[in-house]
Amino acid sequence: MEKYTQYRDRGTGIAPFIPITTPTSTFSLPLAAVLYVLRAPVLAAISVSYFLFLQFMPLGALFQKGILWICMLVAGVWWVDLQVEGVKRGTLSRYPDRLPSSGSIIASTFSSPLDALYLAATFDPIFLVPSFDTPYVFQLTLLQLMFYTFAPPTSKPYSTKPTTIAEVVSKNPYRIIVIFPEGTTSNGRALLRFAPALDTFATHFKISGENGHGNGMIPKNLIFPISLRYLPSNTTTPLPNSYGEFLWRLLGQPSHTIKVRIGEAVRIRDLEKAETLASTSSSETITEKTVVRNPEDSTSRVPRTGALEERVSEILARVGRIRRVGLGVKEKIGFWNAWKSQGRKKK
Repeated sequence: MEKYTQYRDRGTGIAPFIPITTPTSTFSLPLAAVLYVLRAPVLAAISVSYFLFLQFMPLGALFQKGILWICMLVAGVWWVDLQVEGVKRGTLSRYPDRLPSSGSIIASTFSSPLDALYLAATFDPIFLVPSFDTPYVFQLTLLQLMFYTFAPPTSKPYSTKPTTIAEVVSKNPYRIIVIFPEGTTSNGRALLRFAPALDTFATHFKISGENGHGNGMIPKNLIFPISLRYLPSNTTTPLPNSYGEFLWRLLGQPSHTIKVRIGEAVRIRDLEKAETLASTSSSETITEKTVVRNPEDSTSRVPRTGALEERVSEILARVGRIRRVGLGVKEKIGFWNAWKSQGRKKK
């Protein structure tokens, strides 16, 4: 892997684009083959039925979520370890505001098709992926997003019409919206550099009234950072076109656990009141101050560039127990080109 040292983060040495491999024994291969043969036809039948027919039928959100949960159970995802920052186990019902609800935005890590499947089964959200070099985002369906996790990194997925987070929120003020600010998948060992869409949304957000409904945009004005990690950790898809390898690892292992960590919600109104925000990134430290147009009028204050990105990425790194790196979509494009030029097998 020395050939790809330029695609390691200089501060941490982490290589977020190299696929994770786990040791296998001779005895585990027959078991994996049996599990794969048993699970693959069932998962294929349920998936085809859902994406071609059932999702378009008026069966209700609860029924459709149930089908997605069945898909995960068939794939071996039998346990979800959910923790909410600042909430003790067994007391979550006392803090309903600590969970995303209608009108919230989720900023999620991005490493596997299971990210989209779990979030869809739990929240039934609208999915957005950002362009890595513009402030625009692209709205994808669940199926499009799952295929996007295997697609080569690009700034315009599926030729969909570019839009902005603010525009999507204004049209869907009571839907949960999920954005993957990294813009591309990693192997889950680090948090990639964010695309500009999330921070652009913060700097152009017009603060609503105290009740949160003043501008008809975000009723609760909350952004929830959510970290998703997997055990075993080899079910990530940092390499494009790795369909076969992913399905073998997913279906050939007895069980999988999703570790879900929901961080403290970020409110843009509170972000604007902060005087300084120190970054804990291993690659850089930013200590600029918030831009204030009129100190006497809170509605005229806007976050400085990078403020929301710093807050969300810091929370994601903390709750997910991963490091932040200075690599992003552009570096992954270079890595993928280098990987192909070396004739490496996707594994």
